Amino acid sequence: MLQSIREKVTGWVAGVILLAVGVGLALFGVDFQAATGNYAARVNGERIPVETVRRAWQNRQAQLHQMMGGEVPEVLLAAQRQALLEEFIRTELLSQRAEKFGYRVSDRQLADRLREIPELQVDGQFSRDRYAALLRAQGLTEPQFEADLRGDMMIRQVQLGIVDSSFVTPHELDRRQALQAQQREIDYALIPAADFAAGIEVTDEQIEAWYREHSDEFMLPEKVDLEYIELTRARAEQSVTVTEEALREHFENVKDRFERPESRRARHILIPVEEGDDKAAARKTAEELAERARAGEDFAQLAREHSKDPGSAQQGGDLGWAQRGMFVGPFEEALFAMSPGEIRGPVETPFGFHVIRLEEIQAGEQQTFEEARPELEAEYRRERSQTIFYDQTQRMADLAFTALTELESVARELDLPLQKVSDFTREGGEPFGDDRQIIEAAFSEDVLERGENSPLIALGDDRAVILRVARHTPAEPRPLAEVRDEIAARIRTQAAREAAAERGRQALAKLREDKADWESVTKEMGLANVGARLVTRNDSIVPPAVLRAAFSVPRTRISGESPAFDGVSTDDGNFAVFAVSDVQDGDPAAQPEEARNGMRRLAERQVGNEEFVAYLVEAERQAKIVRTNIAFE
Repeated sequence: MLQSIREKVTGWVAGVILLAVGVGLALFGVDFQAATGNYAARVNGERIPVETVRRAWQNRQAQLHQMMGGEVPEVLLAAQRQALLEEFIRTELLSQRAEKFGYRVSDRQLADRLREIPELQVDGQFSRDRYAALLRAQGLTEPQFEADLRGDMMIRQVQLGIVDSSFVTPHELDRRQALQAQQREIDYALIPAADFAAGIEVTDEQIEAWYREHSDEFMLPEKVDLEYIELTRARAEQSVTVTEEALREHFENVKDRFERPESRRARHILIPVEEGDDKAAARKTAEELAERARAGEDFAQLAREHSKDPGSAQQGGDLGWAQRGMFVGPFEEALFAMSPGEIRGPVETPFGFHVIRLEEIQAGEQQTFEEARPELEAEYRRERSQTIFYDQTQRMADLAFTALTELESVARELDLPLQKVSDFTREGGEPFGDDRQIIEAAFSEDVLERGENSPLIALGDDRAVILRVARHTPAEPRPLAEVRDEIAARIRTQAAREAAAERGRQALAKLREDKADWESVTKEMGLANVGARLVTRNDSIVPPAVLRAAFSVPRTRISGESPAFDGVSTDDGNFAVFAVSDVQDGDPAAQPEEARNGMRRLAERQVGNEEFVAYLVEAERQAKIVRTNIAFE
């Protein structure tokens, strides 16, 4: 059922196709069967192919390497392997549910979605040429892509059907608003880590031990030297030969575009006929107005006084210049049969009865070949260069595929320079910047490990590249001598923070003794007490870590006679001890309507997401799922 093409996609296509369900793996009991069969998983009998997951995993690994700037810890890789397989399983589960309950995506909905994708637009409008070019670059067909997009839209319908139908009761909304607007009275004192740094000595042994234990933090990034060949549409355009014969043939094919059709400027008086109106009376009124106009009365004045057309009445009935196809049939037939100054009417249309006066005619005009030549030549060059560029890129791709592991012969055959790039990392590098397609191709298994040429990489509509790795330098630790001072500073900083935290723990031990007094303890220990403040969750003066910790203290620990004491490391490495002595819930009735509506929407979305997670858990509980680890071997 799941005809997935996810293993082929990168960049914008991946963003459209992959549905992020976003459910924590902890929700599911995941176990794997022995590696048998040719599937990565089986969901209610439907198989998820090994190769589908394997290629998606290659893409995921490339992304992880780029994010981590080199080697990725095995624990993270293991978690990501499991997460990726669960994504495929959940997508298949939801796809089956969508089919079972009759969800459908119409052709119109699919077309609307395609038009919304920014990567398929040119100047803000959907471009079929760009759509076709990008699919070609990804090795996809329109039916493949649209089938998967339609399937993912159906899955989205399942999700939104649950999320968007959720609600919260007024009581629950009041409770949430009271918590959100809650205030707490706190005292806090900061213990700066810098106060302890001066007396900390760092030995060579400590530096060397730190270097051994944290060598992955001092890595020189993995690098490759690339060779590549590049084709551009500008180069293709240079090979376009424009002949007189070709231009004239092109002119004949598009001649209609260089014709200015006849235009007519008219005025009219509209007597509308609504449902239930006396049609005969309306016709008679129009006839009388036509006779008055023919008798010499000012047509424009008659229109101002009697026409019911809101768009033209105040302009004396002036309709401006118009060409065929702009008016309803009966009106157009009459207008284009008239002579300047002639008055006709009544003319009946679905809007009512019209009296028409033709003011003037602007004859149609056909541009000559010579007049149209500059535009014709530019258009011809553009179209021919696009065709030549496409043919050249396909030939380049075929030659590179045949050459397999070298590009010199391809460059010679196509008379292209073999260009080189040094020290290209998973973060990118000139001249490609951080282009994801180039990075993923350069560090893919086929190119990096097998030494093969990359597939054709389309960089927009007018540039294409094929590359290979000429040299690979794995990530390696920086020399100890180079990072010694940096390590010493880290050790000193960490020791100072630990000393500040220990001082804070000592203060907390005293504060938690029976009948301990905040003022006396902080004074005795030489702590800088900031003083009591009544704060909200959004207070901008109290350090964020202190604020978060203070609002996390259970209410049951707080009373006026016995404050709750606690401590926390701040975001800048210092330590804070604090006391929470009072809690005051917010008043929901005092909240602005806008804030209440915002809270309601947020709460409904949270409830909806929780219900969707529960729906997924139940769907998996009912399903027959077999997992294997073949795709990751």
